[in-house]
Amino acid sequence: MGKNGTFSNKWYTGTLVLKNKDTLNGVVKFENSSTTKDLIGLRGVGGANKIFLKETNKSKKKVKFKKDEVEYFIVKTNSDQIAKYAFIPTNKDNLKLMQILIEGKVSLYLKNGYENMYLENSNSTTIIQYHKNLYYVKKQNESFASNRFFENVFKSFKKTASRYFSDCKPIVVKINNGEYKSDELFEIIKEFNDCE
Repeated sequence: MGKNGTFSNKWYTGTLVLKNKDTLNGVVKFENSSTTKDLIGLRGVGGANKIFLKETNKSKKKVKFKKDEVEYFIVKTNSDQIAKYAFIPTNKDNLKLMQILIEGKVSLYLKNGYENMYLENSNSTTIIQYHKNLYYVKKQNESFASNRFFENVFKSFKKTASRYFSDCKPIVVKINNGEYKSDELFEIIKEFNDCE
């Protein structure tokens, strides 16, 4: 999209669909929290994230929408790909902007995230921030998306995935045989959604 695959407060040609089913075309901008908040590790804290829409890049007038007014929006990326985004609930108090990669019995979302690494010496602490893609999943009967498959030394991908996709025996067999690895979530979900 922009810097590090995010909007970085730039305008993109797109379509905005509101919760009231209004469909608006123009150029879309997502405005995130301030850079200062990002640097001190408080990304998304304070001040709601907002979506802006205007008719063209040259238009002066822009309309602001709060995240709870937006159903989803579709934009054309810098590489001319079409990307669909929505605010996805991760708990009862939190909506996160994510790209929708797959929609179906299980939906797959991509959240562009950042993590801080703290390097301490005797006089000061240096914060190094690095970009990290986080993948979230949500079944149709689930209220919230979760990143249950993120890499973690305390969790077994085989055990977690075979339990989550237990409705589709061929997938469970492939996971347990090692045919499907943790970096093949996209392929697993595509097959799960086609599973009879």
